[in-house]
Amino acid sequence: MQATAEILTQHGIRPSVQRTTVLRYLRSVKTHPTVDEIYQALLPGNPSLSRTTVYNTLELLSEHNLVLTLDFGEGYLRYDADCSPHCHFICDGCGRVFDIMEAPPDCAGMLPRGFALKAVQLKLVGTCAACSKAE
Repeated sequence: MQATAEILTQHGIRPSVQRTTVLRYLRSVKTHPTVDEIYQALLPGNPSLSRTTVYNTLELLSEHNLVLTLDFGEGYLRYDADCSPHCHFICDGCGRVFDIMEAPPDCAGMLPRGFALKAVQLKLVGTCAACSKAE
């Protein structure tokens, strides 16, 4: 796996301790965490870290296409370091978000003339296997 500081540098971002810590954490989890979840996870090892720093770092990483910013209408944003084309499944039982590694449909052909597609985020909602089994 490529070093986090090297990835930041390649994307034109100065690799500070906070930036490398946030990106390294996001690359290590598949939970699609919120700003607060990232902050809480990193705080014990980084007592001087602030929520504002985490938020600003995520905004910077998103602007440089190193993380996806996901808005599932929950009232907060989630973040995903896997920027490859894929879909997300949200369980309406436990609230967990799962990666579905199928590319979203090619929607460019559906757009009216003159429209330019920049991104597609497909959100699937249902019940995960664990919640289905518990019912």
